[in-house]
Amino acid sequence: MIKNIIFDIGNVLASFRPREVLEEMGLDETEVNVILDATVRGPYWVELDRGVMEEAEVIEAMRSRVPQRYLADFERFFAEETGKLVKSLPYAADWLKGLKERGYHVYLLSNYPVGLFEIHSPHFTFLPYTDGRVVSGYVKCVKPDERIYRCLLEKYSLRPQECVFLDDLAENVEGAKKLGIHGICFLGYEDANAKLERMLAETE
Repeated sequence: MIKNIIFDIGNVLASFRPREVLEEMGLDETEVNVILDATVRGPYWVELDRGVMEEAEVIEAMRSRVPQRYLADFERFFAEETGKLVKSLPYAADWLKGLKERGYHVYLLSNYPVGLFEIHSPHFTFLPYTDGRVVSGYVKCVKPDERIYRCLLEKYSLRPQECVFLDDLAENVEGAKKLGIHGICFLGYEDANAKLERMLAETE
């Protein structure tokens, strides 16, 4: 029987919108892509998520990949705009609230930098309906490393076979499955909710 439902945050419960933020800054397509390639699409963003390197050191490494003519906008992006990078999705709070009301425990397991999580989490509409969370930046490892799944299981004394994990990246779902956690790859709310309800019914 599934008792615990574990959610990723980005692009599952909250939209991750770096391109939109850069476009809202008034940057043209070329500059948007250069800054995306240096930041969220580049090799260093995962180090923000991992939280082992100092955030200032990671940002400096990203800065080194940005041409001089775009540096002012890169600096403005980090100094003024990162609070806009995510928005709770419209269905998120009601989804988790409904699951809680039915007696399920709800947890979060997310790759997320500490600094950004501190900025964004007060605005997460779904947070009041969670029973706990593990965030990569605080525990210094990222999905799909099995250590981060074990961290959640051990922190809340969860049995893998009683858990289901929803994530938008297949490799992260597979990482959970290796530990015996049920998994659903999130392709959209309607699809994921239908799959979740089938799984809950099948494991009663």
